[in-house]
Amino acid sequence: MLNEKNIFLNLDVYTKQDVLKFIANKACEIDICEDEKGILSDLNKREEEFSTGIKDGFAIPHAKSEYVKTPTILFLKTKNGIEWGTMDDKEVNYIFALLVPKENEDNIHLKMISKLTVCLLEDEFKEFIKNCNDEKQLKDYILKNMEVE
Repeated sequence: MLNEKNIFLNLDVYTKQDVLKFIANKACEIDICEDEKGILSDLNKREEEFSTGIKDGFAIPHAKSEYVKTPTILFLKTKNGIEWGTMDDKEVNYIFALLVPKENEDNIHLKMISKLTVCLLEDEFKEFIKNCNDEKQLKDYILKNMEVE
C-alpha cells in the first residue's frame, strides 16, 4: 500500500496538473497502474467534481479506477507551493495520492480517505509529515497512524 518507492520528496513541480501527471507517470512506473493517460483522466475527473485540496498545505488527490491494479498510497512533498484550491486558500506542498481499483472490496478507498483525513486533523501528524525528509521514517509513521498495511 505504501513503501519508500511511493514517497517522492523535493519535487520540482509548479502546477496541480504537473502533480497529477507525475502521479500517473509514477503509478505506471512502479507497476500499480496499467494506463498512464487513463489514470490521469480519472484523477482529473475527480478534481473537476470537487478540489481535493484540504488545508494547511495538504491535498488528497484520489481515483477509483479500472486502470489501478492494487490499492496504493503515494506521498509527494514539493519544493514549490502549488495552487490547488484549498479550504484555507493556501498553496499545497504535501500530497497524499490514493489510487484504488474500480472493483475493490469493502470500499477500501473510503476507509483510506477517512483514516487519512482523521490523521490530518492532528497537528502532531501534520508537523511530522512537514518536517521529516526520510522516506522510511515517513512510511513507518504514516502506516502506523493510518493503521493500514
